[in-house]
Amino acid sequence: MQSITISTYNIPDELKKIALQEHVSLDALTFDLLYYQTQYKGIVDEEWKALDGDDLEQITTEVEIRSKIFLLRQEYQIRVYPAAPHPHFDLRFSIAYNKYRTKIVAVIDPTSKIPLKKGIQEYLKETIYRKKLRNGYMIGITDQTLDQEIKALLLKIQKEGPFNAPYRLPIATFYSPTPPTNDNIILHYKKIARENNLVDGVEVDDLIFEYIFAVNGIDGRSCTGEHIYVGEPLIRYQHALGVDHQTIRAEEDHHSIRFYATKSGYIERKNGVFTVSHDLILKSASFKSTGSMEAGQEKEINIKIGEGEDGEDAVGSGVNIDVQTLDVKGTIGSNTKIQACEVTIGAQTHKKSLIEVQENATIHLHRGNLKAKNATINILEAGTIEAETVYVKNMSGGEIIAQRVIIEILYSNAKITALESIEIRNIEGNGNELIINPRAIPSYLDQISVLESELASKQFEVQQKGKDYLQKEIALQEQHVRIKKTMENIKKATQENRLPNKADKIRVMQYKHAVTTLHNEKIMIKAHEEAIHAFEHKLDKLYDADLHAIVTYHKEYNGNTRIQFIDPKTQKIHAVSPHGKVTHIRLRKEGDEKKFFFES
Repeated sequence: MQSITISTYNIPDELKKIALQEHVSLDALTFDLLYYQTQYKGIVDEEWKALDGDDLEQITTEVEIRSKIFLLRQEYQIRVYPAAPHPHFDLRFSIAYNKYRTKIVAVIDPTSKIPLKKGIQEYLKETIYRKKLRNGYMIGITDQTLDQEIKALLLKIQKEGPFNAPYRLPIATFYSPTPPTNDNIILHYKKIARENNLVDGVEVDDLIFEYIFAVNGIDGRSCTGEHIYVGEPLIRYQHALGVDHQTIRAEEDHHSIRFYATKSGYIERKNGVFTVSHDLILKSASFKSTGSMEAGQEKEINIKIGEGEDGEDAVGSGVNIDVQTLDVKGTIGSNTKIQACEVTIGAQTHKKSLIEVQENATIHLHRGNLKAKNATINILEAGTIEAETVYVKNMSGGEIIAQRVIIEILYSNAKITALESIEIRNIEGNGNELIINPRAIPSYLDQISVLESELASKQFEVQQKGKDYLQKEIALQEQHVRIKKTMENIKKATQENRLPNKADKIRVMQYKHAVTTLHNEKIMIKAHEEAIHAFEHKLDKLYDADLHAIVTYHKEYNGNTRIQFIDPKTQKIHAVSPHGKVTHIRLRKEGDEKKFFFES
């Protein structure tokens, strides 16, 4: 076929027409770009205008280019003729693009022949332009960095040789759109919430939730010149947030409205209005119906749980509760973990329950595991208690570890360990153990362990410093005679109006400095020794803790109750199973020995 020269606004359509007319495939045709012109019609333009050059922003603004009113087209003059391979060059590549066709990349096949010969740069640009035009992409205005990218490609080949993997060459960019941002609500108080947790606790000034304003998007324009419309943002939540302004305050800026708690508590929604509440009243709590309630004891949340259905626990199996105060009228199920500042349980605790209370725990029937500051128990059956002060009305089995213990009625097989006092008002069983063992009390053990460790450390330090001091003192004594003679030489030189020997003066200065340093070390060792005496004094007081303890019983012993006092220093056990009327039992010191002292 003969070459055909045409002017057109649409090269892909013209090539299809010529291929059909000449009865050849589309791939059998190629073309040369003889001339092109970019034309535009803006907001104030009635007719199409020609762009001088390839920079649109010289004649308008980015805002106008992105608008749907702005129109773009390109007119091309091309010469079409049968395709034939180039004798020296062979650029093989495919075109990749993003969603909006605002970024176009040529993916160059490593089998391409790109020798560094004269004319290679022009060939590459022409070949890239040809494929862009065949695919309907504009040229010039979309590829102002193409020459730089081609130079970088050739420089890479020059340094590293032919490609062994596909090379991505940016060949066009235009105005990418910015999608709109829909309005949104971020529930900040839910971010740290545990799975299946009923109560979301907050403190004063905690960020509860945030309303994010909708933001309009920005339209774009693809590398084909077409306008890209991004649409309007969705506004769904603008009127969905109702808040109680007595417990929640709002702060607004251009980005969002943020809602903060003005008091401590938990987030509750009443009649569609969010509020911060203190008191939560439930009929029952179970893992299935309510989930756990873990807000934290520092937040002012009070939970009251009434009795559930017959045969059901008020707090069911596996439920975790962590609040400030808890009042349960019913029973506590197995594998339940409770943490609070104040706890009241009106029924019973399961033997596999764990209750940790910072202050006061009041329980009707306790079978589980309890740690508290103060514990008041009506019935203790085989449960365990660790506290500072414990009062139990009826105890049958179980174990208590506390500083002070009072039992109204003690039945059988109980173990009570105390630091200061055990008082039993009535014993109606056998096999009970009453033990004064200071080291069994965590607070005492921590205190004495720290003191013992610090004392050992100070003693070792003084021992090492003492050895070092002794060695330095002996060395100075050996120097004393020599330094004395050196000082006499300096004195004589001064009397004879001669300059003393410089080395002699330096030796004397060093000796005096060593004497001063040694004196300071002696003072420091003495201070450490005084600290050791202070530690020893404190420890001696703690080691006498069993002497200050007392076991009190208001009736007569029958010989079946074993009482033990364990020396905190030596771990020696003083044991007795008293008979008859012995109101007070304590230890007292006789010489170096500790012996029982009984009072009726």
